[in-house]
Amino acid sequence: MKQIAEVLRTFFALAVPYFRSEEKWRARALLLGVIVAEFGVVYALVAFNHWNAYFFNAIQNRDWDGFMFSLLLFCGIALWTATATMAQFFLGQTLIMYWRRWMTEQYVNRWMADGRHYRMRVLGHDVDNTHLRIANDILIFLQKTHDLGYNFLGSLIALVSFAYILWGLSSLAPFVIFGVDYAFPGYLFWIAVLYAAVGTLIAHWIGKPLIGYNFNQQRFESDYRFAITRAWDHSEPVALMRGERIEREVLGTRFGNLVRNWTRLIRRQSGLTFFVTGYTQWSLVFPTLVASPAYFMGAIPLGSLMQGALAFQRVDIAFAFFLHSYAKIAEWKASMDRIAQLDAALSKVDRPQKPEQISIESNHEGLDVSDLVVTLPTGRAIASLDKLVLRPGGRTLLTGHSGSGKSSIQRALAGIWSLGRGKIALPQGDVLAMPQRFYFPLGSLRTVITYPTPADKVDDAKLREVLTQVGLGYLAERLDEEAEWGAMLSGGEQQRVAIARAILCDPAILILDDSTSNLDGDATRQMYEAIDKNLPRSMVISLARTDALQTLHKDTVALPPATARAT
Repeated sequence: MKQIAEVLRTFFALAVPYFRSEEKWRARALLLGVIVAEFGVVYALVAFNHWNAYFFNAIQNRDWDGFMFSLLLFCGIALWTATATMAQFFLGQTLIMYWRRWMTEQYVNRWMADGRHYRMRVLGHDVDNTHLRIANDILIFLQKTHDLGYNFLGSLIALVSFAYILWGLSSLAPFVIFGVDYAFPGYLFWIAVLYAAVGTLIAHWIGKPLIGYNFNQQRFESDYRFAITRAWDHSEPVALMRGERIEREVLGTRFGNLVRNWTRLIRRQSGLTFFVTGYTQWSLVFPTLVASPAYFMGAIPLGSLMQGALAFQRVDIAFAFFLHSYAKIAEWKASMDRIAQLDAALSKVDRPQKPEQISIESNHEGLDVSDLVVTLPTGRAIASLDKLVLRPGGRTLLTGHSGSGKSSIQRALAGIWSLGRGKIALPQGDVLAMPQRFYFPLGSLRTVITYPTPADKVDDAKLREVLTQVGLGYLAERLDEEAEWGAMLSGGEQQRVAIARAILCDPAILILDDSTSNLDGDATRQMYEAIDKNLPRSMVISLARTDALQTLHKDTVALPPATARAT
């Protein structure tokens, strides 16, 4: 019971917010429509059960008029069933569509904000393939919630409706075995319940491992998709370095994990399928066997026998809901657990990771850094900066050997890394950090160059002017062309794009991490002249391994080597 309570608590924590959101009235109306439609479907089944008794009694009595009237009734019941089923499908799928859109927007907005997507990757949270949890697991969770939800509701309604029919038939039909009547009040109903309970317990015993297998299968599928997508995205360096063999081994290992778990899943699912199929087939005959002695004794007509058999099957199906849905429940719980882990990680990443945190304060005068030490989650120091003072229009060069922590300082100043100690005082305005590794979003060249500023927010004349200033004027006629620009532009062209982005963004603080390493001296000077011309009030911090850029900056600060850091 404790496990069931925990599952329900997790489910309601994920599901209820949508029905309390700004879309609550539409969500509740669609949910109500699904419920009403399901009542309509079950009502059609009850009507068909009564029709079944009338139809077979007419056949047994050779009542032609009754037979023809029953066919007319059947047409009406069939039309009602089709309409209710169609309504249930349409309303249910529409609810899933809107619900998925809302949940996806919520998780994407939380994940892709304030550097959480980055911090979740580096702070050791045990959440693999966050992007695929949002893209895949939310859909699986909602689809299975819909399927299981309306099936469970239908089972409850059918259980009550057909239990009443079985109870009434039990009072009319004796339960004779070897000439002895063992009938007791509602015996047909209780036999159906016992039959379903035994089947459910056996199915639970067989299918319990499926929950873990389904969880791992979704994880291994995501791992493999991530690895093969990563290999595609980095096809050029892989090809240049002849790394195909290593990539094949990585892909083979991840796909091997997938296949091994898939094999276990198939074996266990096959056993469950064998039992459930056999149980279902036997259920077609067992109800007739229970009621047949009363029919052969002449206590009930053929119509009542058929009505009782169908009602028995419906009660059995309703009560054995978990037996027939075990595989779906396992997949549903696995997807729900993955979303719950993601939700917990998104909340946890914003909490202080340890007592010592870098203090971020507001400073209208400029940038002031004092006694800054950047640490790993373990507490080990990876970078330090004793003092840095920068005012509007200031230009400072931070130098240091490889491993001195220049990129870690950049992350701390940009606000995406808070582990450590010391104080950073920032003015109001954007902090734009240009990392060593370039990122090219999907879309046109215009979108690539203006990133992270929306392309429609940048004046076309201004964009073309900046391109000319950074030496990319020849690309002006290709601004609306879509291509794999990350593969088409050279390293030097990519760095020129980075400077153009910085100018168009117009940040209060600009941090450049080896942003001109692929350019010669004249081209580097051209880039900084473009920055000075367009961003005269911006505070610029350049990170470089040597002091080659010293003449382009007003101040130079050398970071201590790794061996000199305080721990």
